[in-house]
Amino acid sequence: MELSKTSKEMLLKEIQIVKEKMQQEKDLKKKVYFYSAIYGQLERLYNIEYHQHLQFMHLVFSVSYSAIQNRLNSIAGGDTVIPFPDNFFDEIDKLLGKIWENIKNDEDTYLVLERISNLTYLLNGNGYYLSQKGVKVYSP
Repeated sequence: MELSKTSKEMLLKEIQIVKEKMQQEKDLKKKVYFYSAIYGQLERLYNIEYHQHLQFMHLVFSVSYSAIQNRLNSIAGGDTVIPFPDNFFDEIDKLLGKIWENIKNDEDTYLVLERISNLTYLLNGNGYYLSQKGVKVYSP
């Protein structure tokens, strides 16, 4: 992904801030709030400097945010059938670190985005069902 130096620095800074805020925060709703900043930043960036991969990244982060938010809302409403996987937010933190590293080093981010998708897929009915059947939907 070819980004200008300014756009790349803006994205890296935003991911770093989100990572730090999520690490510091104990409240899950606030963690998710900070996570949402990534897809917001991506959308702002591709409005200035469009790149197809930025749009793809935005889609993955937007959908993963929605999956996390939906699961939080369901649990708050009393639906505890599908729990958050053990160490879910630790895994998100690792994946944010990896995508930060890949962007910084001009490396492909597709596999990290795929892993974010796989991890958050565990939060919906079919993803949880598959994991209960023994399917490795996500592997750390």
